Amino acid sequence: MRSIDLDSLDIFRTVATEGAVIRAAQKLNRVQSNVTTRIKQLEQRLGRPLFRKQGRGLVLSPEGELLLSYAQRLFRLADEAESELRTGRPMGVLRIGSLESTAGSRLAPATCPACGARQT
Repeated sequence: MRSIDLDSLDIFRTVATEGAVIRAAQKLNRVQSNVTTRIKQLEQRLGRPLFRKQGRGLVLSPEGELLLSYAQRLFRLADEAESELRTGRPMGVLRIGSLESTAGSRLAPATCPACGARQT
């Protein structure tokens, strides 16, 4: 099973917010045929229509509304993950080796992160 890529979801989201393929293509700096093809591929993959024509524009189908809510959540999560990883904060476990005599005289006693009790 292949997964839906964020690029396809971005195209879908932009068409949904712009209400037209032409405006979405302009906003995404893509040709209209590429945007149309990607939407059709997404609809084929999901087996559901995501849009219906209304006048000269497009409106989301009920399935499209559902996918849009998931897409927005996925983009928020992707932004959060990228932001978290870009902070440059140290991650993981730091292990320090020392002789027992040095550690006993130079390091502060360890405390339990959960309850704050001192550990010996």
